[in-house]
Amino acid sequence: MRGAKNVQPTPTRIVVRGVNWVGDTIMTLPAIRALRSLFPSAHIAFWVPEGLESLLRMTGIPDEIISFGKGQGGAFKRSFLMKSRLARGRFDLAVLFQNAFESAFTAWMAGIKLREGFSTDLRGPLVNIKVPLHPSILKHHQVYYYLEIVQHLDNFLKLGRYRNLTEPDCLLRINSRELEMARQILLKEGINPEALMMCLCPGSVNSEAKRWPAEYFAELADLLVDETGSQIIFLGATHEENLIDGIIGRMKRGHAFNLAAKSDLVSSLGIMNLSEMVISNDTGSAHLGAAAGTKVLTIFGPTVAGETAPFGKNTFVIQGKAPCAPCREHHCRTPGHPCMKEVTPAMVGQKALSIMALPDVEL
Repeated sequence: MRGAKNVQPTPTRIVVRGVNWVGDTIMTLPAIRALRSLFPSAHIAFWVPEGLESLLRMTGIPDEIISFGKGQGGAFKRSFLMKSRLARGRFDLAVLFQNAFESAFTAWMAGIKLREGFSTDLRGPLVNIKVPLHPSILKHHQVYYYLEIVQHLDNFLKLGRYRNLTEPDCLLRINSRELEMARQILLKEGINPEALMMCLCPGSVNSEAKRWPAEYFAELADLLVDETGSQIIFLGATHEENLIDGIIGRMKRGHAFNLAAKSDLVSSLGIMNLSEMVISNDTGSAHLGAAAGTKVLTIFGPTVAGETAPFGKNTFVIQGKAPCAPCREHHCRTPGHPCMKEVTPAMVGQKALSIMALPDVEL
């Protein structure tokens, strides 16, 4: 039949190159779910850093996870190592949420016939389903950036299955077993999971400039204890344990607990879900709180909330201002770190108390 040769067969084996960070991964959740609705019976594998495997498994979407660790070298060496693993998967489509040249180069070397993504990072010749990067996309929240990839794929393959999402869902459903695991961690540390709890997240893995001062976190924790009687739970990456110990050492009140080295991503989600609120720097922990369905207050300084703020109805921000902000630097170059110090503990405490008084939004 004339023109039939131009119709692409529907892919049955798909590999998705996910993003590299916790917060970005949570912002891809609506797109991941939309992709599954396009291909309900396809084999979908996710190609991601090993630290994100547990989060993706919670979605129930992956049929397979191809993970890689830090010990696999730089981008060039890793491309050749991953090429063989992808080739063994006999994938007929690669969906590239990550924008790096490396992901497109690796998918091309692995012989994957269809490779879809934005033509960023000089990878245009390697991507043969090119998603147009309209300026309007960059003005919306980043969840819509990833959804654009899925919608374009639906149009390209003429599936007609994509449904426009007016309220994308970044929640991760936490089951009873995962909640019980969180409760047991709390009980072991002497924390009452039935009493009021507030989670504070003072770290930031990829940018020191995003960190609100440690002494401010200590002052805020004391304020919350005085005003609400809350148990203060500090969460973070394992290497942030000493940072949190230093904050607790500055506090004048008790009721503070350091769980940085005692909870992983899944149990942290459970602890956040059981808590009244998460107060965090602009980092993955804030997005984790949004995914857990609790109220989240995020402190911004060198970055602007806009398109990368935690996404959800129970999320709030407080923005520091300075003549040099936003700078997006990893290390502050201005003496005194003015954009973050401009946001005082009293300001954050007052906003947190007003948020606590609000009713939970139905999720």
